[in-house]
Amino acid sequence: VSTQSSGSSGINAEYGDVLMFASIKYTVEQTTATQGETEFTSIMNGCWWSVITVTTVGYGDLSPKTPLGMVVGSVALMLGLILMALPVTIIVAKFSDEYERSKPQ
Repeated sequence: VSTQSSGSSGINAEYGDVLMFASIKYTVEQTTATQGETEFTSIMNGCWWSVITVTTVGYGDLSPKTPLGMVVGSVALMLGLILMALPVTIIVAKFSDEYERSKPQ
């Protein structure tokens, strides 16, 4: 019998996506960009970009320069929206149900 909460699985998935997209973005930009064209000089730069993209903040300080990098960025953004927006709607719906049940009749 497991007593571990399943709430951390979404957070773990988000961390995994950040690291995965950071590595992919760095590799794609390094292999397809011409010399000096890319701003992604390390995987840590890719992590910063990935966190900003997946959380849909989008500061714009790092951006892909290659077409393949732009595709990776689009996929990262869509996955970030799915992983963050869906759980929020479920939580809000459950909160609303509990709130309605707790109101006096």
